[in-house]
Amino acid sequence: MKAALRSCLVLAVLVCWAPPAWAATLRILDVAYNQHFTPGESMTFRVRVQNLEPTGQGIELVVILTNLSTGEETTPIDVGSGTVASGATFTFTPSTPAVTGSYTVTFRILDGDAIRSDQVTGKFPIHVGTNADALHVFPDALHLGAIAAGRYLHPIPLEIRWEFFRFNRLATDEPFSLRMYTDNAPRYGGIKGALQPSSPAGLVSEDGRFTVPFKIWTANFGPDVQETGWDADSMGPPPVDDDTFWIGPLLTEGGREGSAVAWLRVPDLSEMSSNRGSWRRLIGQDPFESRFVSDTNATGDFTLPSPVTVYVATEGGPTAVEGRYSATLVVELSSP
Repeated sequence: MKAALRSCLVLAVLVCWAPPAWAATLRILDVAYNQHFTPGESMTFRVRVQNLEPTGQGIELVVILTNLSTGEETTPIDVGSGTVASGATFTFTPSTPAVTGSYTVTFRILDGDAIRSDQVTGKFPIHVGTNADALHVFPDALHLGAIAAGRYLHPIPLEIRWEFFRFNRLATDEPFSLRMYTDNAPRYGGIKGALQPSSPAGLVSEDGRFTVPFKIWTANFGPDVQETGWDADSMGPPPVDDDTFWIGPLLTEGGREGSAVAWLRVPDLSEMSSNRGSWRRLIGQDPFESRFVSDTNATGDFTLPSPVTVYVATEGGPTAVEGRYSATLVVELSSP
């Protein structure tokens, strides 16, 4: 009897629940907007929507900008359409003054009852600023001290402050790269009579015969915490004495995955070409390059907030020769 009573009570509760309120079927068909603006310039958005309801509907467009630096959301645009006939389309073309900063943009459609019906996020972020490109490296000279045998992470990193804001006539991103390389060819001669000359990259001995290779790490290089368990955001640069990060993780069939290495070699200017694959890029952006494009990074932008911190590690292997070593290390902001 008690069990039956409990069942009746549950049934009564289920019957008394209010039905959910469903939004009208309104869809965003496409959106268009420029990517770059100067402060105070009018930002105009074109949003085409369609009413898929059997009756006429009022449609409200809300444009939400999220500041990439602060995470703050603002709603500079909230406009209505009036009544849109069944099956018809309506194009919103609202404008708002541009405010300095970089933003993601979200377009939200509400029905006449202010219930969300559809929402899309713009593929490209919006940049608002004035033309600028600046670069500063600290310290100007990096003294590594006595190079230890084996792999050694030097405690003093490089801090690179950068600023780049340029766009072309189509108001799309101007590609740029922040790259690093050595320029040792004038001081490097190698070992006379060697069958195969070695690379001038790295640190070069005072007599120009020998080199000590070095690698760098920055947050853009990884590793992927899901694959290795190393969370660089909270734990800093990965350990140099772990082959997983220095020469790459193990493959199931044997060997190492060199393309997934965390610590990356710095090339010499003499080894680089117009092919950007031969560069050591720290950050950059290029809307025409698909290498860094993903579902969460549709633009291929792999910039880091200024300053960018770069750690340096050396490898004093069994062939390293005692002596004084130095290198000309170049940090370059390059834009074609």
